[in-house]
Amino acid sequence: MARNIIAYVISAAITVFLAAAFYTQQVLARQADIGVEYSTSQSVSTFIQNLGGLAPTYGLILFIALAIGFLAATFLKRILTPLAKVAYPVAGGAAVFTALWLIENVVAGGGVGVMGGARGTIGLAMQVFSGVCGGFVYSLLRSPS
Repeated sequence: MARNIIAYVISAAITVFLAAAFYTQQVLARQADIGVEYSTSQSVSTFIQNLGGLAPTYGLILFIALAIGFLAATFLKRILTPLAKVAYPVAGGAAVFTALWLIENVVAGGGVGVMGGARGTIGLAMQVFSGVCGGFVYSLLRSPS
């Protein structure tokens, strides 16, 4: 049990870290599209500020979403045995997608693109990929069933 909790915390932290990195990259890329240039140190500083700003709220939301997703995957992989090996990565991606959908459509009322780094197909895919990576890490670190 303790191993699964540690695996969960590590995988969720990695998901939040990657989500903040991808968020930052998307925002900086949009700035570059309009001619704004950032040095490497400014880009790193922006990421650190974004990580610190996103972690308390978005990070908490992702921690909760991943807990729900991984719990669901634990039960579903027993039923859908051919998909058991990808259960946690799929659950991680689905958890992030669902969290973003809920933030956008329930919390923000829809249509405002509240998460700048998740706007557009690429931004959303990068956020979902952070959840897939977190799920993969969880599948590697958790106790074998």
